[in-house]
Amino acid sequence: MIDDGVSAQDLLAANDMIAQGDYEGAVRLLERAVADDPTDCSALTALGIAFTEGGEHEKAVKALERALTLQESIPEAHEALGCAYYRLGYLEKAERALKRALELAPQDGGVLRNLGVVLDRLGDFEQGSSMIEEAYRLNQFDYQAMYALSSVRLRQGELEAAMELLERIATEDSPINLKMLAIDHIQNLKRYIR
Repeated sequence: MIDDGVSAQDLLAANDMIAQGDYEGAVRLLERAVADDPTDCSALTALGIAFTEGGEHEKAVKALERALTLQESIPEAHEALGCAYYRLGYLEKAERALKRALELAPQDGGVLRNLGVVLDRLGDFEQGSSMIEEAYRLNQFDYQAMYALSSVRLRQGELEAAMELLERIATEDSPINLKMLAIDHIQNLKRYIR
């Protein structure tokens, strides 16, 4: 049997680990795959995503830049690179990476949401809000888009609209970290609404 590097099964397993929050396990699996084939763009991209989600943003940047050097047209790599740059505080680099991801995947709600958040942080509130609203329109069960939109509504002074979104996050099957943030915001908002 010829070993072509990372198998589709390995990538699925790594993606499952990432989804379950086992970033260390995904990194171990993907680092072995990249060691076997340093030119495997899928493994490099998944490794960068695992590093980003696990909080190792500098390592993520290295893996993702390597993947994009080998194949520039990977929207997921550009998006993950934008997220890593954002978390490192490099907002202009994050904006560039996310804009490229959007060029490659114009209807990707995650890209729209992340670019909207970056633009909002850069002070382009109108464009940022518009992108976050579009991301939510595309997928009303994207809890990260819902949380970002609740932040927009709070900034706009639309407390009731923000509360409605936060209550959905708190009561539906959302990720626990967002659920806890939403509950905290709800408790604070109740002081102002009632």
